[in-house]
Amino acid sequence: MDRCNFRCTYCMPEEKYHPKFKFLPSNQRLSFQDIIRITKNFVSLGVDKIRITGGEPLLRVNLTDLIGDLSRIDGIKDIALTTNGVLLAKYASELKAAGLDRVTVSLDSIDPK
Repeated sequence: MDRCNFRCTYCMPEEKYHPKFKFLPSNQRLSFQDIIRITKNFVSLGVDKIRITGGEPLLRVNLTDLIGDLSRIDGIKDIALTTNGVLLAKYASELKAAGLDRVTVSLDSIDPK
């Protein structure tokens, strides 16, 4: 998913992710169609659990559509999402209704720096 609304040193050490660092443009990130195709390929190999990670997946426009599409793939038993949690309250109900089974909140520091 690539983009994130935080700059935690755990994921984004300053040496690499300096102030002028640019995230991938949208045309270079996996499209929802790509993610669905890859998921179907993995399901054919026996995978039945999918985890959506980031950057911050909740920044992705229409994420609930992707979750819904993934939940309709025969063979998928569990869809999880890893998030920093900042936008979770805004989207939690929609994501649950779309088929999200689990959420992991990644808490890497309580220090705002």
